[in-house]
Amino acid sequence: LQPGDAYAGAPQLRRLLVAMGDLASASVDAGATLDPALCDGLRAFQLRHGLEPDGVLGPGTWRALTTPFDFRVRQIELTLERWRWLPPSLQAPSIFINIPQFQLFAFPGVEDAAAGMVEMNVVVGATAPSRHTPVFVADLTHLILRPYWDVPRNITVRELLPQIRAHANYLDRNALEIVDGSGRVAPATPANIQGLASGTLRLRQRPGPDNALGLVKFVLPNRFSIYLHDTPARALFARRSRAFSHGCIRLAEPTTLAEFLLRDDAAWTRERLVQAMNGTVPTRIDLPQPVRVFIVYGTALARERGDVLFFDDLYGHDARLAHLLGRR
Repeated sequence: LQPGDAYAGAPQLRRLLVAMGDLASASVDAGATLDPALCDGLRAFQLRHGLEPDGVLGPGTWRALTTPFDFRVRQIELTLERWRWLPPSLQAPSIFINIPQFQLFAFPGVEDAAAGMVEMNVVVGATAPSRHTPVFVADLTHLILRPYWDVPRNITVRELLPQIRAHANYLDRNALEIVDGSGRVAPATPANIQGLASGTLRLRQRPGPDNALGLVKFVLPNRFSIYLHDTPARALFARRSRAFSHGCIRLAEPTTLAEFLLRDDAAWTRERLVQAMNGTVPTRIDLPQPVRVFIVYGTALARERGDVLFFDDLYGHDARLAHLLGRR
């Protein structure tokens, strides 16, 4: 149903949105239409539930509106359970990435006031189990401007090798090169392409704006080989649901995060960062102190002003945790 359409359930919808705090008060116009005031309340509700705030009463919005309140209570309980696993006090600065929210929060100090945070959209791993972004904690130690992309073997074998074999110019067209264990570039001969398949050689992409990692990579050594990075696929950040990667986390504003991490180093101004990112050679910058990164999974989030946000159980972790807690 579009804004302005007739809708017999409009009076009940108004009462529901008022009760949940998404509509300030019941509209004077209690008619059976999706009037402007009612659509504004619907947009506020959609924003709180990770939906497109278009004021349209469609299937996704209907599902969220008709979700029982005890289910929302359970989401809060499960998120609090996960919060209990975190340290009782946080070191500063620190970074949180909430997977179901597709959002990053960087805290400069121990105060968690929203006004002092860096907040940005992120793209996380797709919903296929092999592409999930894992939940873990690691220390961000350095960043690389104009990075190479060392293509993971599974991507090389499953996705790129068929293209390389089918198109003679695929490597050149995508700035890809075959390298040996020492990083020496090898020619794209049939024998070396077979070496990619067998694992004796590997594939990497040269630095540049079209590199899969964009112009900056943030390194946090971990057993999952997950890192944060820029991306040339900028259009994905405009979507409400942003689960598209192979597991690593793409940043909407990577320069802003680099500036946040280097804010105490007067030599690395934003202008210098941008210049180096658009330079000619990779540049590694070690942080004076590691920054703790928490990659978390919470389907409920309370904000300072008192409203509560809810997100879909993207990977089914809530369902599994509820089962384990119930069984225990």
